[in-house]
Amino acid sequence: MLFNSFTYAVFLVAVLCVYLRLPLRGRQIFLLVMSYLFYCWETPIYGTLLAISTLLDYYCGLGLARTQNPGLRRLILGCSVAGNLGMLGFFKYGDFFIANTVGLGRLLGFEIDWTPMRIILPVGISFYTFQTMSYTIQMYRRQTEPCRDLINFGLFVTFFPQLVAGPIERANHLLPQLLVYQRVTWEDIGAGLTRIIFGFFRKLVLADRFAILANAVFAAPEGYSTFAVWTSLMAFSLQIYFDFAGYSDIAIGSARLFGVRIVENFRRPLYASSIADFWNRWHISLTSWLRDYLFYPLGGFRKGGGRALLNGMIVLLLCGLWHGASWHFVFWGGFHAVLLALYYLWRGFRKRMGWKNPSRRLGVSVLFAVAFTYLCTMFSAVFFRAPNVPVLGRMLKIMFGFRAEAGPPTPWVVWGYWAIFVAFALVEFAQEYLDLNDRIRRWPWVARTIALSMLVAAIVLLAVNNSAPYIYFQF
Repeated sequence: MLFNSFTYAVFLVAVLCVYLRLPLRGRQIFLLVMSYLFYCWETPIYGTLLAISTLLDYYCGLGLARTQNPGLRRLILGCSVAGNLGMLGFFKYGDFFIANTVGLGRLLGFEIDWTPMRIILPVGISFYTFQTMSYTIQMYRRQTEPCRDLINFGLFVTFFPQLVAGPIERANHLLPQLLVYQRVTWEDIGAGLTRIIFGFFRKLVLADRFAILANAVFAAPEGYSTFAVWTSLMAFSLQIYFDFAGYSDIAIGSARLFGVRIVENFRRPLYASSIADFWNRWHISLTSWLRDYLFYPLGGFRKGGGRALLNGMIVLLLCGLWHGASWHFVFWGGFHAVLLALYYLWRGFRKRMGWKNPSRRLGVSVLFAVAFTYLCTMFSAVFFRAPNVPVLGRMLKIMFGFRAEAGPPTPWVVWGYWAIFVAFALVEFAQEYLDLNDRIRRWPWVARTIALSMLVAAIVLLAVNNSAPYIYFQF
């Protein structure tokens, strides 16, 4: 079920109305059933995978709670990790790995006949497998209490606002909220609806509009000028930001309506001052998951700067592969890994030279760092968005002027996209440096209600009504 649909609006209101009238146990069972209905709305068969992942980690968690034997605990953890990653690997990467193995075999002279399985990727599998694994890992590390109630654990895995595209929750944050009766206040309702409205604005008005230019250029880059192609990278970088941040807004707002608070997923990545800062602001629930369950187990910073640099690069390469079973995602992750390596090498050189750390206060140096970081992340969009390696090659050639003849003139509409970009950058500048959000919270309720009504009117008048699915649903 898509958030940006009339069906979801009816579903959310109906579920909330029933939820508010139920006792605690009734709420837990009802939300679990409704979460499965939400997930299975279009493809019911994939609800079985969700149930398998739930049962696997529920019983692994019980096993870890019952034994203190180190070897047995490692075996149980291994079963959880192997089961979840095996399911994820088969459905998401099966064709990719087999195709590349077959291709390598043919290069070596082996004739191999193979027909792709063309498995349909279950929506949200990359998210809920990571969420259930985090529970087992936390149980193994003794960082959370075991959940002995299958209904509650199932609800932790399937809680519909954040089921299909996160934020990826941790058991010690979400589970305790599901175990108690949440007294939903008018403040919860107001904050939840406000966040949902912002999410719809980001998705329907901004993300889907930037998608128009990005889709057109990536479909036929030869028909556009070099400047228009570069503009399409800006458009896509904002499309994916508004698309995913808008989804997160709706998820966070929907959960708040039920009295549940889930973690933030974005913190104005446009104003990151370095590539490391960018990854502290972008898809925070995933990057923190990779940090805690991959980077630190690989050694983190404990084995010296060189090893930490290698660990970071490994994490970003795997992060790229997590986003999709295609080489262009690996290139995207590799590009960010190189950026991260260069950043830490520069930071180490600066330290050896005895130079002072750059000031975090707003100034020319900070604005330059922010602009340079955005330019790098914007350029990386060409690796992320290109549907395959040939299109990636054509885009790069045009971007750097390697074309057989002069390109066509730049359409006037391209300048309109830059105007939207400037407006958005100014709003986030005020949020980042001028405390805009806190100032708005101090407005009288009448002023806030009028501003919110104007935002709703803008959605009605300016929305791109193409029912475009969320980008991260495919991951």
